[in-house]
This record gives sequence, C-alpha cells and structure tokens, in this order.
Amino acid sequence: MTFPLPPNHFYYLGEGLDPSLELWIDDAVQRPVALAWVGDGRHSEESLWLADLSGLELSGGDPAQPEWQFRLNLGDGRLLHPEFAPAFTTTLRSLWMQDGQLFDYRPAPAVSPPSVVKFEEFHSSLGKRPLYLYLPRGYNQHEAKRYPVLYMHDGQNCFDAFVDDSYAGAWQADLAASLLIRQGLMQECLIVGVSNGEEQRILEYLPPYARHLPPPRRPMAGAVRQPRQRRPLMPVPGRADLTLAMYRDEVAPWVAERYRVQPGRQHTATCGSSLGGLFSIYIAWEHTSFARHHAALSSSFWATRNRAGKLEAVERIRTGERRDIRLWLDSGTFSSPNHGHDGQRETAAARCALLEAGYREGVDFQYHLAEGATHSEAAWAARLPLVFQFLFPTS
Repeated sequence: MTFPLPPNHFYYLGEGLDPSLELWIDDAVQRPVALAWVGDGRHSEESLWLADLSGLELSGGDPAQPEWQFRLNLGDGRLLHPEFAPAFTTTLRSLWMQDGQLFDYRPAPAVSPPSVVKFEEFHSSLGKRPLYLYLPRGYNQHEAKRYPVLYMHDGQNCFDAFVDDSYAGAWQADLAASLLIRQGLMQECLIVGVSNGEEQRILEYLPPYARHLPPPRRPMAGAVRQPRQRRPLMPVPGRADLTLAMYRDEVAPWVAERYRVQPGRQHTATCGSSLGGLFSIYIAWEHTSFARHHAALSSSFWATRNRAGKLEAVERIRTGERRDIRLWLDSGTFSSPNHGHDGQRETAAARCALLEAGYREGVDFQYHLAEGATHSEAAWAARLPLVFQFLFPTS
C-alpha cells in the first residue's frame, strides 16, 4: 500500500554522507537546504533523509509558477540529477525521492517498471479490434491504489512498445507518461489505447450530425461489367454515438473489471488527433457524463461543415449549454511540410466559440498553436508531454 506524505516534506531515500537539497532557479543553484537523517535505508549504505520545504520560495517567488527545480548534493563529491538535465523539475510540494524517481507518497521499497499490455482481439459491438493498456510504475506492488484512466483513440498508433502496429509512427505515449510520472509532473494513470475500425474509422469518429460520402467501390479484378443503372452515392451519417457507446458500455467496464481504476468522470480523460480529436470534442459536448478531461489535437472540424457553410461542431460549442469540462485544443501550422494549415483557422474559431460561451482560457481550456508542426504522428508525439500535464496534473 502507499502512505501519504505530510505537507511540504521532502524525503530522500538513498546514499550520501551529508546530502543537501540545492534549489535550482534561473539555471543556477540559489541556495542549499539541509537534509536531516531520520532513519535507516533499505541496506547498510543507504539512509532516509528529510528536508522541510515550508516557507521556501521554490520557484523564485512566482506564485503563478507551479514547477520548481532542484538537484541533490550527496556531500561526497557526487551530484544527483536526471541524465538529460542539470536539475529535476516537478510540481510536487510534498515528495519522496527513491531510485531517481519522485513520488507524492511513500512507495514500496522496490517498484515494478511501467509496461504496455496488448489484447489482440477485443470483441465489441463494432467488431473485434486490439486494445492496448499502459500500466504505470509500481502497479504490481501498490495493490490498494486506484488510478485515473485516459482513453486514447487510434490505439494502434499510441505506444512505442508496439510501434510496428502503427500506420505512420507512434505517439510514444508510454515513453512520455513514464518520463513525466518519474519527475512528478503527471499523475500515475492507466492509458487505454482503443484501436480504430480501420476502413470504418471515418464513420466511427464522425459525429452523427455530420455526413460522410463514401468512395465509389472499385470493380473486382476479373469481374465482367454489366451495363446497369448505378445508384448515386449517398452521404452517410457519422456513427460516433455508437463508438462512444462501445467505450462507455463495453471497453470501460472491461477495464474496470480487470484493473484498479478510479470511477467517475472526474478521473476519466480522452485524447485524439484529427478525426480522433473531433471524436473527443463530440464526447465532451454530447456525452459529458463519460469524462471531464479531453484533448483534441489538430481536430477535423472541417468534416462537420453543414449546408449553411458553418462548422456544426464549433456552433454547438458556441450555442450549447455550458459543460463542466476541461479541454486541450491545438493545431499545427502546416498540414504537410510547407503546405496547408492543419486546420489552424477552424481551431482558432473553436477557441473563439469557447470564449463566447463563457469558458475561461487557462482554467476550462488550454489553446496551443504549435508553430511549424504538421498533421502527423511525429508532431502530436512532440507535444504530447504538454497534453498529459494538462489532462492529469500533479499540482
């Protein structure tokens, strides 16, 4: 089980002769904070040390800055900091440091590494498809702990552990989450990658108030053409309502039955890009009870343009009853290298609609414009750490 920490306490379990905590502000050490010995460690060369953070200006006196930085001087000529940076960065105000990782609770003496599990055939009402499940560090040891859940669309493209399943590269959600969690910048959580229905993907993510014109069928090789009257192709309404029903009534109960999740919309999030981003917008406004936190990256708002020439998804944001949601909204500035705009104009219109409807930027939603980013898995992976910190922050 896990043990909560007292407020403003920094515990360090590790080696050192006379370690001190060095606050790192403006790329330099500002002051050392003494660590007091409070107990033995897990072996003879290790001890448990404590520093009281009460009254310290951890982020240089800026109350609007939740992040602060530090490194450890072990007192024997060694400095302890991440391999990739001169200092640790975290939002935690009470923390336990063990094996180079930060926790907001006292962890087990040894914790299992994060992992991704693939379930090859999940049988659903929309057909069978793979499910992918990310388990955070220590899941096996902390048996009383329950976790918030993030549902990511296009599950085939989510995890570096299964990059070979992806269509055009992975988002590396497993790597991003593990790095942020180790630093105390993201809550430990489960991430469920729900695969799309491949050729049915467009209809699965398209809201039912929008229409899709399917491509004409190609004649089969060797088939003899018969002269006949062809029926005109008719637009087909989206089936996002059925996909949401699959998430709500099939995937979520299946996950909850097998894994320790925190129930309720407050502890549930969704995340998607392109049509997957549009699907998260649809869930947020049309099925608000499923999840409170949503991320819509490079959303395909264009697919909801109605006969009046307006973007139906944006109009529903503007005129609908106010929802209790938190939303990450973004786009790049190119659809492909040096071409297009990645829906930048439509996403900016959605931001304006949110403001007109009374949503507060920085509180209810976060808008981000990724300069130079394209409509691609690589671009979405690059800004996924920002998305994860928004969806499940530790502060």
